[in-house]
Amino acid sequence: MNSAPKRSVISTGTTTIVLIFVLLCLLTFSVLSLVSARANMKMSQKSADHTTAFYQAENTANTILNNVIHCVEEHKNMTDSSAFYAQVRSQLEGSDGITFSSENVLTWQVPIKENQFLNVTISLSLEPLSNRNHYQIITWNTSNSYEWGEDQTIPLPQKDTFPDISTEE
Repeated sequence: MNSAPKRSVISTGTTTIVLIFVLLCLLTFSVLSLVSARANMKMSQKSADHTTAFYQAENTANTILNNVIHCVEEHKNMTDSSAFYAQVRSQLEGSDGITFSSENVLTWQVPIKENQFLNVTISLSLEPLSNRNHYQIITWNTSNSYEWGEDQTIPLPQKDTFPDISTEE
């Protein structure tokens, strides 16, 4: 009888190569996961910073609106609308960046970020409006002051540049 031990079909070297390949795959996937997580963290932080800045600007704009409402409440008992608008204008114009675009329309801007602003425009009235307030919000929106410039043109190849390519069938 032949008592020699049988060798397995898969040798030790092949097992080691497969193990190294599996470890390299795991390492590659872990590095990709780390890079993706870091990019997501940076994007989330930028989004959180922008949201915080927006709501701080929103709070500032609401504080200014409350100052306007307080001023209107002080002078709403006047009978002459011209005197009412003159008093409100003299008290508010220039404070908190408020400007009057007409007798009863005032606007202000609150910076959000470097090139972004929250714009508010309201209309005043001596008589209460349908909502029982003496003002109406006309605009409350964000705007961007970034100067956009068009891209430069790129020369495209002409039809005779590629004579071998025919678009006709």
